[in-house]
Amino acid sequence: MTDIKKIPASKVRQFYKRFANGEQYIELGPLSAVTNDFEEVCKRYWWQDNRVYNMVKPLIHVYGTNLTEDQLYGKEGLVSLLEPWQRKYNEIMNMHSVHLDFATSGYIVVEDGSLDIDELSEDGLAPGKILVYRQGANWPHIEKDALKPEAYIESADYCYAQMVRTCEMFVNGVLAKTTVVDSKESGEAYHE
Repeated sequence: MTDIKKIPASKVRQFYKRFANGEQYIELGPLSAVTNDFEEVCKRYWWQDNRVYNMVKPLIHVYGTNLTEDQLYGKEGLVSLLEPWQRKYNEIMNMHSVHLDFATSGYIVVEDGSLDIDELSEDGLAPGKILVYRQGANWPHIEKDALKPEAYIESADYCYAQMVRTCEMFVNGVLAKTTVVDSKESGEAYHE
């Protein structure tokens, strides 16, 4: 992760605006301070290349109505706090999507050496395909995935709840600071 303090504030605001609008395949990298564009996210897993489930934009519309542009998109703004949760949410939902694909089609389970695995992985299982397996071996079968998709939904719900909680805490913190400043300027004592 890049030290965000070294990147100009205008570049950071531009990045978080694009991120909130759904361009979540970009990130602030070391070259972002020098170049005019952002780096693509280094995808460690193949499911990160899938859909973006943008939860940041609706949350900003709900919680960010009274916030300044800097409070929303600045280096320590609301979107910067939501970014890791949003990336995790996308990852979970994409893994869930892939899980559902495999759960409906199943996995081919074969005994080691009973089939030509290379041929099977190349050609797949077309309807009517004849599988020739070694005599005396267990016959290949399709096994449905035992993992329940509820685990993904619970994880995604947890991420979303953390995003909402982050928004509420951020907005309440900003409003509390504003109230203290306003009351000090007006000469009133601020009591909790």
